[in-house]
Amino acid sequence: MDGRTPQPAVPVSPDEADATFTMLAGRRVLLGVSGGPDSVALMGLIAGWARRHGQTLPTVAVVDHGLRPASADEAAFVVASAEALGLAAAILPWTGPKPASALQDNARRARYRLLAAHARAIGADMLVTAHTEDDQAETLMMRLASGSGLTGLAGMRQQTRSAGIAHARPALGWSKASLIATCRQHGWGWINDPSNADHRFARVRWRGVLPVLAAEGLDAGRLGLLARRLAAADEALDEIAERALEACCMPPDKAGWHIDFRRLAGYPSAIVIRALGRMLIGPMVGQGAGGEESITAPASGIRLQRLEACAEALLDALRSGRAVRRTLGGQILALDRHGLLFGQPEGLRRRGARRVRTGDGAGHEVADSGTQPARSQLPR
Repeated sequence: MDGRTPQPAVPVSPDEADATFTMLAGRRVLLGVSGGPDSVALMGLIAGWARRHGQTLPTVAVVDHGLRPASADEAAFVVASAEALGLAAAILPWTGPKPASALQDNARRARYRLLAAHARAIGADMLVTAHTEDDQAETLMMRLASGSGLTGLAGMRQQTRSAGIAHARPALGWSKASLIATCRQHGWGWINDPSNADHRFARVRWRGVLPVLAAEGLDAGRLGLLARRLAAADEALDEIAERALEACCMPPDKAGWHIDFRRLAGYPSAIVIRALGRMLIGPMVGQGAGGEESITAPASGIRLQRLEACAEALLDALRSGRAVRRTLGGQILALDRHGLLFGQPEGLRRRGARRVRTGDGAGHEVADSGTQPARSQLPR
């Protein structure tokens, strides 16, 4: 052990809140509140900040998943707590049949879908949620265990954007303990969700492991710092990959896109993989386990391992002077012997095969890989 003694949790001060909430200035905010201490504290802190600085007060929404008998009462508690702070609030019910499996994941997706729709309906331009430093640590460990790459290990980002709305997580630098202390300081009540102690859920099991890691010095603060450093590295690699694509892309035609893959192969393999991923699925955001980024995750479901394998196959073929074809992410990739990589969406099925026009204009049969994936956006 590193011999450090845990320090008592300190409430978030007005100065800390002011410095953190600058990202919300000038925005019309929809705040997602579950009723737990994290979101209740964030609600009170943002309301105080908005009044101190003449900002528009946030609107509050709580999603009633309808999964427990007490959920309706808990949603009503959130509305009453918001109104006590002078904030408008709404209950968003998750209606319809509930899935028999992957319940937490499906509930999370439904929650973000409902929150984003409500934000658009009321004219809010930013969704704010109360993910904390502890949530970030849990997410990082879950993604590490699932084999995520650098993008996934960068964790949740403080600001992302999807479906026309910004999504901010201003509490990522604060611990859950500090937000509980904040609630106690101000006399704000909260709800303890029993699902947070249900060991059927992976996040709950990881939550139980983190104190053991903290005893060895790997606490939530250090994991959060690691996530921020990895995020900075991830952004740098994305920028380099974008520049590489600009240097290697050739004018697309009606059928698809072309890359001078021989030139691209002069970059490190990590850049080749990213560049290929950007051509297939756009910017590589929000991958890995945990799922809090589901409002920001890409529509395509290409796994990093498949992308790496495809890039390696293309590089091997280039080194040996062979032509090769692969299917990935709803597109067919054809590398000719001269190092030109051509990509186009998969065509109509024809008796278990597809005919592909490669860079030299020839047609080639490609074995059918199964179900038709979603088509990716081609560069214009």
